Amino acid sequence: MNNTIEIHRPSDLRGAFDADEHALRDKIYEAVIPQIKKERFGEEVAELMFHVLNAPEEMLSEVELKIANDFRAKKHYSLSTGDIVVVDGDHFLCESFGWKKLENPIYPLINNTDVERVII
Repeated sequence: MNNTIEIHRPSDLRGAFDADEHALRDKIYEAVIPQIKKERFGEEVAELMFHVLNAPEEMLSEVELKIANDFRAKKHYSLSTGDIVVVDGDHFLCESFGWKKLENPIYPLINNTDVERVII
């Protein structure tokens, strides 16, 4: 089983620091990733992506490192407060501590077409 993920980043820094779920956003990454070590859903996948995109490379498995390298090759370096991880259609806002599931996300995406979906 795979998970489809997207990462939406606030277009301005203020939206990131405030973790404003209504801020303008850019889609910066999209991928289909395999289940890693165990079956995960929703927030667990968002948390896995946080780990993969923030941990030192020596702590990552081969598949996790492939995801991190692909993300960084696109000039992105970490997953941060204010970013939204979309997991199989469910939206999770990265807050200062943990995740907030967005039941009815209404933020506008201003860059939704320039991102190529990667299959890991």
